[in-house]
Amino acid sequence: MRKIKTIEPQAIDLELHSGGTPLLVAFLKRNERYPAQLRVLETACRTHGQDVRCFLYNSDYLDTATERFAVKGTPTFLLFHGGREVNRLIGESDDATLDEFIDVSMSGLADTVRS
Repeated sequence: MRKIKTIEPQAIDLELHSGGTPLLVAFLKRNERYPAQLRVLETACRTHGQDVRCFLYNSDYLDTATERFAVKGTPTFLLFHGGREVNRLIGESDDATLDEFIDVSMSGLADTVRS
């Protein structure tokens, strides 16, 4: 199983522009919902770990995410590919919802490549 890495603002640019597989970044506030949302992220990353790199944005820097990525609330899940945002999921999620979000986002990437 791949471990979810915590990413800080300084490192996200390197990951965004490193190429390769898409990047799923979770923006989670450390509150009563945090453990459940982290488990949902971990499950999704176990399922999609071969196709998506998973990161947890460092909660100490959520204020920078508000400006840079227009994250207006947590939880928010962003999927990036090729240095740009492909899709976003806002609000609490469960396993099925996050799984579907990743599947739909990835199929959209595949459609773009085929076009």
